[in-house]
Parts: sequence; structure tokens; C-alpha cells
Amino acid sequence: MHIEDLRIQIGGDVIAEGEAGFTDAHEGFVWNGRKPQATPRVIIRATSTADVQAAVRYAAANGYRVSARSGGHNWSGIALQDGVALDLSALNAVSINRLARVAEVGPAVKNLDLSVVLTAEGLAFPVGHCGDVAMGGYLIGGGFGWNEGTWGPACHLIEKAEVVLADGSAVMVSATEHADIFWALRGAGPLFFGVVTRFWLRLMPLPPAMAVTTWTYPLARTAEVTASLKRLANVLPSYAEVSLSLAAAPPHLGLGEAKFATVILSVYGGSLTEITGIARNVGDLLPEAPLTTMPVTPFDFATLYSIVDQSFPDGARYGVDCLWSQDADTTFAGLARMVAEAPSPMSNAIGVIYGRNSALARDLPDAALSVIGPVCGIVHGTWTNPQDDTANLAWLRDGMDQLSPVIIGRYVGHADLARPGWMDDCHTAHARERIIALARTYDPQGIFAGRHVRDAVVPQSPALAAE
Repeated sequence: MHIEDLRIQIGGDVIAEGEAGFTDAHEGFVWNGRKPQATPRVIIRATSTADVQAAVRYAAANGYRVSARSGGHNWSGIALQDGVALDLSALNAVSINRLARVAEVGPAVKNLDLSVVLTAEGLAFPVGHCGDVAMGGYLIGGGFGWNEGTWGPACHLIEKAEVVLADGSAVMVSATEHADIFWALRGAGPLFFGVVTRFWLRLMPLPPAMAVTTWTYPLARTAEVTASLKRLANVLPSYAEVSLSLAAAPPHLGLGEAKFATVILSVYGGSLTEITGIARNVGDLLPEAPLTTMPVTPFDFATLYSIVDQSFPDGARYGVDCLWSQDADTTFAGLARMVAEAPSPMSNAIGVIYGRNSALARDLPDAALSVIGPVCGIVHGTWTNPQDDTANLAWLRDGMDQLSPVIIGRYVGHADLARPGWMDDCHTAHARERIIALARTYDPQGIFAGRHVRDAVVPQSPALAAE
């Protein structure tokens, strides 16, 4: 198929390499300031499922790979590679059936936007922790979001989806239609062998009250805090989430580059009185003499995003990795050590322990999302100068290597996919084999990006390439 034939079929834009607007489209394709080195032959801005079908057929006819971008807010850069770069950002419609508690959403609908629409209807969904992340990548990767202790991973609330396959056909998938594709859709991440153009999501009632409170300690007290969090994990209700933030204080506080361990309690409860009681009990079990304590503060999801997203500025350069573990002491000590030694004061880490009351402590439903652990750790390497890439990536990878004895897996949405074997850690061997077998059936030419993930992610710096 010639590109001029494609232009006739596409309702959106078709921008070939070298044409006006290509450079800007290429630079804006991925949110991370540390861009992939790949240069696609053509960037296609789809406005409909039919556009996606035409783009996939064009790629197949010309022997190109296809990489799809829902919102571009991904750490690894997998959304941009050589071949056909498919921009789905116009597929951002939301339709709510309040009576059925189902939302029909496009893959480019962002967490913040969906949460605002749902809040107005008195409904909710386990949207992700960054407001600018779009549903496509978030859901296909598994989707660990707010109130996950009660609602579980977001991918298990997908009722059905519309998927464009490698032959250009569009199929509806669910537990009863193309169930094998539906199985893979929920957690395959970059290994998924299709492009989702619509999701139907099962919704939850909006909790009557939501509030947050924090306790901040010097980073050196991380071991004490960890011991308290281990005790708390199994006594808190599923709707009370405790996480540990390891980071420098925000610049406006004037505390320089000192690092802190902050316990963050978020509760999705029945009343503010109930939440206040839970917060008081948590404070009693935490170490004495915190540096600061933030009182119980009501929030909605939009407010929560305005706070969280300050830690992830647009245009910054990111290197991110994560782990599942069974050892909170070693994991959190390692995260604290990494934050203390970080070349950039902007870098931070998050740790979570999932207790026996959490939905994440139960057996996962049968889906491609197949690896999880009772302890989660995520490291966000964050810096601004390209000349600092080598030092920051070396720090990130050395620190994670030191934690390798306790790592039992990784979450694909935060894994450092440039490293050989990291994708393998994101699924059990059985799930990985099944995804690969299904991909051979539905994508025999291997046109979709995830089949070549090691070639597609943000490249290592030359100094690290030999590792």
C-alpha cells in the first residue's frame, strides 16, 4: 500500500519522515524528556477505529512494525519506535452509563479526566497514581491505582474491549468473546498483540469520604518506620492505604537536599469521623517524634493529582525501575540507600506493603497479569540535564542490582525495560509462554512493538551498553 492511498483512507493526519510537522510530532510523542532514538517512517494520528485499522493494514503491507501511543506518558519509551508510530490521543471520549455503572472510554482518556467525570456522577474507578497517564497503557499493563486494596488491579474491571488485530480486523473481546485475547489484554503490557480502541469499565460507588494524612521522619529512621508499617499492614482495613515516600522535601520548604521518609495514609471511608479514628490509630503505631505531621485532610481525586504530579514535572528526564518482594526490611533499606546516594535531588522512591486484608494479597484472577508480591518498591530517577544521563542510569541500575536477591518480579508499567530479562520478570513463565503463543497466532508477522521490546525501549547510554 502506498502512503498516498493511506492518506485517502485516514480521517486524521499522516506525517511521513521529513515532512513538515514531523519533527514536532516526533518530539512530542513520548512524555519522558529522555527520548528513544527510534525514528518512525510515518506518524499517524488516528481519529477512529477505522483509522487504526487502515494504519495497521498499511504497516503490514509494507513490512513495518506498529507502536501505539495512548497518552505518551510512559517511562520506557516503548510507544515510539521505527516503522509506524500510531497516535491514539484523539480517541479520548468518555460515556457513562450511571445505572449500569459502566464507562465506555477511549484509550487516550487520562486518569485525571476520567476521575473528574466519574466524581461528578458519584462513581469511581481505580485510576492510576499519575493524572496524565492514559487508560490504554495503564489498563493493558495491569493498572495499580488508588484504592487498589479494595478494588484490586484496574485491568480486572474491564468488562470488554474493542481490539484491532494485526490483520486489520476489529473484534470485541470479553470473558465470552475471544476470551484468549481478553486474557492477554489484562496485563500483557507491551507484549500485547493488538491495539485497543475502546474499553468498557465496571465502576464503583464513590466513597463517601476520602482523606489523607502524613508523618515525616529523617531518612535515617527508615528502618524504624518500616517496622511500624509491617505491623500496620495486617491490621488496617483494605480501604486504608499506607505508602512510604522517600525523597527530598519540596524546594519551596527551603530544606535544601535533605532527604526524608514520609508515611502517607490515604483512606477511602464511610465518613470523616471514621477516617480520623483510623489516622489516630496509625499515628499511635508509628515511631514517636515525627518531624512533621499533616492532619487529616479531605481530598478528591483531582486534588490528589495536583499534589502527586508535582513530583513528575513535564520535560524532566526519567529512568525508572521497580520490584515485587517479600522482604520489606531489605527492600525499603535499599530504596532509602538509593535515595540518599542519588545524583539528582529530584529522584525519589515509593514503598508499599500489602497486608492480608488487601485485594492484592489474594490470588489474582486468571489473566496475563500474573506476577505480584506483598511488598512493592518503585524508584523514579529524575533529572534535567542530558549530560547527567550516564551517572543517573548507573545509579539506578546499580541500586536495583543490589536489591536483586529479594526481587521476585516486576510491574511492567514501571520496569526498566531497556535491561535484558526485565520484561521476563513481569510475567510468570506460564503466562509469558501463553502470551507468546497467542501473539504467534494473532500477529504472525510480529508487527506490534512489544514483540521486539528490547529494540524499542529508551536506549542505554554508551557507557552502560556493555553491562
